[in-house]
Amino acid sequence: MPKPRVLVLGATALAIFSTAAPAPASPAGESAARSHCASPGTPDFPIAARLSGGPRTYERGAPPRSWRLELRNGSGAECRAVHPVAVLADRGRALAPDDIRLDFYDPGAARWRPVRFERTDEAENVGVFDGADDPGRAGRNQGRAHRAARVPAFPGFSVPAHGSVPVRVRLGFAKGAPEGAVTANVTAVQRRGDDGDWVGESNDYTFGIGKAPGRAAPGKKRGADDGEQPILADTGSQRPLLAIAAAAGALLLAGASLVVGARRSGR
Repeated sequence: MPKPRVLVLGATALAIFSTAAPAPASPAGESAARSHCASPGTPDFPIAARLSGGPRTYERGAPPRSWRLELRNGSGAECRAVHPVAVLADRGRALAPDDIRLDFYDPGAARWRPVRFERTDEAENVGVFDGADDPGRAGRNQGRAHRAARVPAFPGFSVPAHGSVPVRVRLGFAKGAPEGAVTANVTAVQRRGDDGDWVGESNDYTFGIGKAPGRAAPGKKRGADDGEQPILADTGSQRPLLAIAAAAGALLLAGASLVVGARRSGR
């Protein structure tokens, strides 16, 4: 049986949340009501996350490709302020944050929002769906940024009790990104001010980064072998062991190191 893989989110990864725009203020009663969307002590996550529709391969430097993240709430309470956290890791441990171009669609603001990545000590690239501007992208778009209206902070997704929310995602890679296999998955975090709880985890999505594909032979149709169908490894009951160091409050605080838990690739 493969050994559990421990995901360690160091200070740089955790700082993504702490340096983002503050969470929208809400009445104390409302904050308390939404502080937990699952019964205390339950061994299961209330949110089931699933990735689907992604391609088998991505061409370096090409326009982004689209796929979908579904957040399904299995509890009897609404889950508010849910922020997905994407984790991308390549087998060669060469993929870096500057290689990744990931955006998600915010229906409330009617716009695409960038996901800013940080690299952990385990060579994993971690990005929170918080809508914070990527400093690199901001620099490249300074010419038009000063003309754009101020966009409200992203409050997170609200997933109704026993309901689901689809999240549109697009992913691309820089021209200099390393070729090879990459595995992506998403963990869901419920934000509560400067605190937060892990509330869900997705299946693994494995794909390749490569050069531009050759032109198809005359009469040949594109199909599963040409990269149009996704490789989605459904990890089923895969759950972190939730060996959360200290308290869940450390999740969103800068300067801390947090062991999220161990993922088993098979049971």
